Amino acid sequence: MNPQQLRQTVRSKWLTYYQENRPWIVRLAIWSNYRGQRRPSSSFILGVLSALEPRLVDALPVIVELSNDPDRIISALGLNFNPDEELAKSDNPSLLTPEPRLLPPKPFVSNRAEEHAEEELQRSQP
Repeated sequence: MNPQQLRQTVRSKWLTYYQENRPWIVRLAIWSNYRGQRRPSSSFILGVLSALEPRLVDALPVIVELSNDPDRIISALGLNFNPDEELAKSDNPSLLTPEPRLLPPKPFVSNRAEEHAEEELQRSQP
C-alpha cells in the first residue's frame, strides 16, 4: 500500500462525505481545534473513514501500534484541515452546501386555504 495514495484517497473520500453531509455535521458538537485548524474531532473523522475506505481499516491496527493519538493519526493522514476552507479552495466553490434552513422559504398554505382563495378569485371575476 502506497502511503501517499492512501492519503489522497482518504482526503478525497472525507471531503466528499463532508460535503454531502455538511448540513448535519456542522450542527454536531464534534468540532475541535488542533494545531490551529478547526475541524471535526479526530475520532469522528476516523470513524467515517473506517467505513468508507477498506484499506484504511487494514492499516489502522499498524498505525495505532505506532501512535494511539487520534489527532496525530489524522495529521499523518494529511487531514488536519478545515473541510469548509478546503472545499472553498476547490475549482468550484459552489460545492459547499448551503447552511441548513430551519423554516421553509414560503409560508405553509393548506389545501383548504387554497380552495378558499380560488373561490374568492372566481367570485371577483365578472
